[in-house]
This record gives sequence, C-alpha cells and structure tokens, in this order.
Amino acid sequence: MKIDFSYRKKRITSNSGYIFKGRHYRCSYVRFRTLYDKPDPGTETVELYNFQPKSEIRASSIILHGLGSSNIKFLLWMGKQLACASINTSVLILPGIYTRVENGSVSGMSYLHPHIPRMYKFWEHAVVDTLSTIDFLGQRELWKKNNCILGYCLGGMLSAIISVLDTRVYETILMTIGGHLPSILHEAKTTRFVRRIIAAGFRSEYHLHDKKRLYEIYRVQLPSVKKMSFHEILNSEEIHPLFRIDPLSYAHLLNQSKTTFIDALFDNTLPLKSRRLLYKEMSGSERYIIPIGHVTWLPFEYLLARYITHKVHIYDRQTAKRLIVKEVIEDPLNDFMD
Repeated sequence: MKIDFSYRKKRITSNSGYIFKGRHYRCSYVRFRTLYDKPDPGTETVELYNFQPKSEIRASSIILHGLGSSNIKFLLWMGKQLACASINTSVLILPGIYTRVENGSVSGMSYLHPHIPRMYKFWEHAVVDTLSTIDFLGQRELWKKNNCILGYCLGGMLSAIISVLDTRVYETILMTIGGHLPSILHEAKTTRFVRRIIAAGFRSEYHLHDKKRLYEIYRVQLPSVKKMSFHEILNSEEIHPLFRIDPLSYAHLLNQSKTTFIDALFDNTLPLKSRRLLYKEMSGSERYIIPIGHVTWLPFEYLLARYITHKVHIYDRQTAKRLIVKEVIEDPLNDFMD
C-alpha cells in the first residue's frame, strides 16, 4: 500500500481578519481551501493563526501541535512571543483535530486508527496542508529563508517527514516525539482507543492487531528501511505500511546539522521504547533530554522561544527583551484602520 504527499500548487486565495493584537504583533485568523484532493467532510478548510510582527520580519516559523486540543492554547502563546521577537509565526490547525474534526469522529482519532487507509489519508492531508501553508506564506512574503518548523508530539512526527520532503525548511525542532509506531499503537496512553477497537474484534491484513507479529516484522525490516531513500520508503512493496508514516524511517534522511531532538525524561505518554529508538536514530543532531513530562514543558515555553531565536540567527539583546515583554491584548476593532 502506497502513500502520496504530492499536491497541485497554485496561487492561494484566503479569507482572513485580525482577531487580536499587541504592541509588537497582530494575529490573523486565516482560512483557505485545502489543496489536498480528497479531504473528509469537515476538514476541507485550512485554518491557521498567523502572528505577524508589526515591525520588520526577521525570520519565520510554523508550529505544528500535538494529537490533543489542550496544547494549542499554549502554542498560541508561543506564536505571540515569537512575533514580538520579529519572527512571523503560524500555528496551523491540523486536519482531524480541534476545530477541523471530520464529521462524526473524535479529535485526533484518525491519525492512529488501526485502519491503514484512514490513517494514511490524514497523514497525507496534514503534510499537504503544512506544505501549502508554506506556499501561502511565501506568496505573501512572510516566509524567510531563516525559518523553523517546531513540531510537538504528532506535529513533530509530521515535521520529520516534511523536513525531508521540502528544502524550504531551514531548521527543524522535534519536541517530545517518538518513533516505532507498533509500540505507540499497543502501549501509549493516548492510543487506548486503538486497543479497544482491536479487543472488539478488529483484524488487519497488516497484523496491526497482533502485537507480537507486528513487533517482529518491524525488527526484521527496520535495518533495511534505514538505508532507503525517501522515494523507496514511499514506494517499496517489501516494507510494512506503518514505516511510511514513522519518524524512525526518515531520521537518517534529515539534515542532522539543522535538526534538534528534545525528549522529556518523565514522559509517560509515549512508550520509553518509542522515544529511545528515535533518540538513537537522531545521533548527529542536537539532542536534549530535559527533566520534564510530555505536557509539563508547556509553561516553560520562554526557554524554547529563546532557543528558536538562536536557531534562526536573530538573537540579540533587543530580541531577549521582546521575548519577556508582557503583552496587553488590544481590541483590533478600536483602531483597525491604523
């Protein structure tokens, strides 16, 4: 079974409006029709929050959130602070999550549903929406060469694929993510629903219901996958379909000098095996193990924001001051003409 991350590029027409602003930035809520050719009902419209500096744009970033919805409000704070530091920042809402849940489903479920065609559709859609968001930003001169994609959890797994696929991504930061999808499906807290589906009688021709068999297939095939090109991973008939959406498959293709992997020491959301295997594969990149949990890093985003300014080469004394400024959100309707 194959997966396809391609799409037809075109000039993107959008609807947008300022929803709030501060002294140093404006935030626009932007919507445009997805360029993915087979979206599920309810996911047809790309939604993003774009935080644009009022002064010079010195760098750009895209933030991809995790599987749940609760982390999004913290990442919106990150967008505000980075924009204050002259980094145009877009927080993209992924299809199938938050305000883009497909009709009749639950937020985030389709990305790890044990039915492979359903899973593939949402990974394809998310990658296409991210790449077309970069198109959109480029068309409006908001995407600088010194840029960064920050992916948290699911967003980090997608970022690993996107950064291999598109050379327009300059720096990649993968935050609290894992690889080895069999262990994520069969052991992670967030995938209890998968085990319930299997327990209810779900059976897969790809052995997703058979933990022991699936682990063995991965053990045998992973050494070969780690030697494959991007094209071979997408098209080989000899590997398990999960490899095509697993960060483990793409780690060796990432530009390690432009990649940062941040693991949470006390992460009890993702299995230890999942995180440990990916950490090993990211050898050559900047790797950090921080004494935090999967979610408890969110209140310490200032440190991550400061790190991002270093990675996009704009950190200075002025930037440091802007990162800690306490912004007062103003009503854009009071002076929308300025």
